[in-house]
Amino acid sequence: MSDSKYSVLFMRDDRDVTRYRVSPFWLKMFVFIQIFLFICAAGGFYMGVRGFRINRTLQGENKALEQRLADAEVRLERLGNMEKILQSYDPAELQSLLSAATSEVERKQVERVEVDLNKVFVRVDTQQVGVENIQARIAKRKVSVSFELNNLQSSKAVIGEGDIDFVRKDGSLVEAKVKRSDLGFQIQRFKRIQTTFSLPEGLEQKDLFGLRLEIKGKDGDVIFAETYPFYHILS
Repeated sequence: MSDSKYSVLFMRDDRDVTRYRVSPFWLKMFVFIQIFLFICAAGGFYMGVRGFRINRTLQGENKALEQRLADAEVRLERLGNMEKILQSYDPAELQSLLSAATSEVERKQVERVEVDLNKVFVRVDTQQVGVENIQARIAKRKVSVSFELNNLQSSKAVIGEGDIDFVRKDGSLVEAKVKRSDLGFQIQRFKRIQTTFSLPEGLEQKDLFGLRLEIKGKDGDVIFAETYPFYHILS
């Protein structure tokens, strides 16, 4: 049986049956060759994808290096121009200019640091009025503030008006442009006050710490004042 072979028949309607005898060895070789070709194709596809990814990574790194080189050339050119400018000036004059600039920077730094925190956070309460349930809301650049104002002197009415300032994170105060009619009052017991106004130009919500509310009597003296951080009153 060592010389056994497979018979392969090809049949067509217009021809006689054609018969081929094939050795099992060649059939096995055909199957092995197909498997080998499939493995080679899969390996080639994997290496192609891997090479594409590596090439894309190298292109990104190359672009980043080119950008860094361009930035370095710009900085080098600026330094060269600065050196030429410095060489054209008298050293004594440059020293005086640098000293003046340094003094100006130091003066501005001192001015920024000088903030009266007593003015920002001191609480005033003459027991004439009380403020409760104060709430604030900021939508885009619109600020809404509401609170209940109570008359603590039941024997007579209280007349006056309120005033609101923004407290920045650096401790400085910025006046809020509020309608006087919204904060004016004459109360026998209590009044719900509500007002809406806009953030001043150049002031963003991220720059704010809270609100400073002052209540003044009819003679203009402050009868109540307190600072409210936004994290307590924002709704």
